Amino acid sequence: MKRKHLFAFLIASAVAFTACKEKPTTSSSPEQTTSPQEGGSASTEQVVVPSPDPIKPSASIEDRAAKLGFAKHLPKDIVIYDGLFDGRKAFDKLIKSSLGEFILERMADEGMSLDDLDGNEKAATQIAIYSEEYFSAYGKGTTKAFDQGMEFFERLGFYSARFGVFMGDGFVREGDNFRPRGPKPFMEGPLKGAPKELVKMFADFDMPAFYQGSKITDAETRDLVVAQMEQLVSMLSFAQDAAEAINVKRAGAEFSGYKISGAKLAEMIDDNAVEEMKEVFEVDDIQAFKKALASKSIVGATGVVGDYVILFFGQSEDDLVIVDDISNSICANEDIVFLDQYLDKELLSVSFRDAKIVQSIGSIEAVGYRILSSLARGASEGLGAANSLGDTQDIEAILEGLDEQGRKLGSLFSGTDAGYVAYFEDGLKVEGYGGSNMPSFDFDKSQSLTPLAGGDGTLLFANWSSNEDYNEKVMEYVDSLGEAGYLLTKRVAALDIKDNDFEEFKKGIEIFDQSFRSDALEIWKALRGDMAAGLGAESALVIDVNGSLPMVPQVPELILKEGKMPRISYVSTVADRAKLQLSWKRLNDSAENILKSVSEMAGEKIPMQVPMSSEKNDLTTWFIPIPFQNDDFVPSVSVSDELFFVSTSKLFSEGLAERLKQGGGESRKGAWLRVDFKVLHGYAQQWLDLVEKNADEVIPTESMREDFTANKPMIKKAMQAFSSLEDLTLHARNENGRSRMSLHLKVK
Repeated sequence: MKRKHLFAFLIASAVAFTACKEKPTTSSSPEQTTSPQEGGSASTEQVVVPSPDPIKPSASIEDRAAKLGFAKHLPKDIVIYDGLFDGRKAFDKLIKSSLGEFILERMADEGMSLDDLDGNEKAATQIAIYSEEYFSAYGKGTTKAFDQGMEFFERLGFYSARFGVFMGDGFVREGDNFRPRGPKPFMEGPLKGAPKELVKMFADFDMPAFYQGSKITDAETRDLVVAQMEQLVSMLSFAQDAAEAINVKRAGAEFSGYKISGAKLAEMIDDNAVEEMKEVFEVDDIQAFKKALASKSIVGATGVVGDYVILFFGQSEDDLVIVDDISNSICANEDIVFLDQYLDKELLSVSFRDAKIVQSIGSIEAVGYRILSSLARGASEGLGAANSLGDTQDIEAILEGLDEQGRKLGSLFSGTDAGYVAYFEDGLKVEGYGGSNMPSFDFDKSQSLTPLAGGDGTLLFANWSSNEDYNEKVMEYVDSLGEAGYLLTKRVAALDIKDNDFEEFKKGIEIFDQSFRSDALEIWKALRGDMAAGLGAESALVIDVNGSLPMVPQVPELILKEGKMPRISYVSTVADRAKLQLSWKRLNDSAENILKSVSEMAGEKIPMQVPMSSEKNDLTTWFIPIPFQNDDFVPSVSVSDELFFVSTSKLFSEGLAERLKQGGGESRKGAWLRVDFKVLHGYAQQWLDLVEKNADEVIPTESMREDFTANKPMIKKAMQAFSSLEDLTLHARNENGRSRMSLHLKVK
């Protein structure tokens, strides 16, 4: 591996220079109470778990049991449940729709047919699993397993970062001569402590109970699915002498499968295996691993209960529980009470998550912050052990700060028990209760930009209010990332390495520092500081299809006169117009300086483009003239005392500002999205009609006209198929201490 491959990463880090602060941060991680090498992970701030109002039941346990199929036999301590109902019916409904008919026609054009699937035993078996009722559920031990899984990924990130720094340090010092032999250099270096932690995690881990089931009323098909499940379970028999066949009886049904005995696996670790393990593990760790392994077991079994094929995995046969009394089933679980008001609906799917599961993960963002914190912590320790870059305490301090910032960001995510239901009503509706608290949004603020959703031809309208405290913490995190990347790049650029690629890299950094750094940093500060302070928390994205085309040469005049194009506008409320004006001045001054430097380097003066402005009422629009623009097509920024626009159309911004003054709109809190498929269909139809009626004029060549004529029937069928879609709405909000989400795909 050559050094130049390292330079690409360092150059990428330099891009983040704009986050550089005037002084490096100091080391501070008071919350880290256990050294990672001692097997612990940095603790996080105490998460404030919301206490939502309980959802009051409005139906009986019996009512739920009648709707949820096999759920009445699953134990009450289930913490994750996902059910799919009448999947084949939903599929048939799609196939019979205009959209489904179009899909079938396209399949036929490609030589495919649903009959091919019916004739394929494997495909038919898979379809049968989801056709009537399908469910998966996690029970005993799941919450603990999720927590341990998160800890594992955090520690994996920590040691991966240490390993990466170790390898980079070696290549910087020795180049292609750096080739560690065997595991010893790693076990005594960046992975020191990892085997001991891995053994401890393994000792603490127990296989959670997992259930999967499908209702299959056709006996022949059911036998095929049973055979498939038995084949899956039989994989446990590969453990040979450590696996034994088992048979258990539950609810009058026979379950058969295999059990892997950890004790027998431990006995199979002979002296030769121990000698090999010593290359990675210490003797005490090996003994601890064997002791832990001896206490473990894994059970896999499958059986048929009525019309249901059931698959189970767990730690023990005792974990397989099939209940007869519905009062002991998940139908009596408080986490599923949200479903009561939908029991009369045509259900497609039902899911719920226990509160502890939600709090364990938080959300994808929370998981990301936790892993990034582990990476920063590992990189900091790795740099402390490296010597090729000299004294790196400043970078280590920033990385420690990143670790702390990431953990604090992660701690902002909490949640409650979560429930989701999807059902058919005027199309498809999905309702969500609880889950992540979504801290990036301010759900308590009433929206003021809802009038912008009105107007003919509006294709998309999205409206939300940001949590400014959360955003500030995110930007502080970005600041630290940029600072660490820049300082690391500078430190590497100072190395004495004789390499042409490195010399080019080093020269680029020097030029940047001398000619661009101060102005680039000023641009970042203008955006990060004044502009952020000048903008309000509420924003909207509006797209319509009413834009006129610019007079582009060689485009048929008919197209330019009668054709329409989308207009896009991002809108934000204004908190402090003076701050916005100051940010513009700082941006403009720095841009002029950068352009001056570029001109000097190029040996040719490059003139600074002077923006033009126009005013309408109290809205001022700034834009830089471009070829073939018109008032309806010119990238621009518009500002008033109340609104800030970044738009593709000056007229669009002015029209939206006037629309807001007229008022109206719905009273709403939370985040909102609406996509109007009727507008999209009308827009596509308008273009199709325009081209179809004037094909000789707007299509330049005979061959292109022939292609259009040949594809026109398919285009019309596609448009007809999608014409059944009316709109899509999504509303995220907070109700009674819980996050709430409503999605509706409306279909004719």
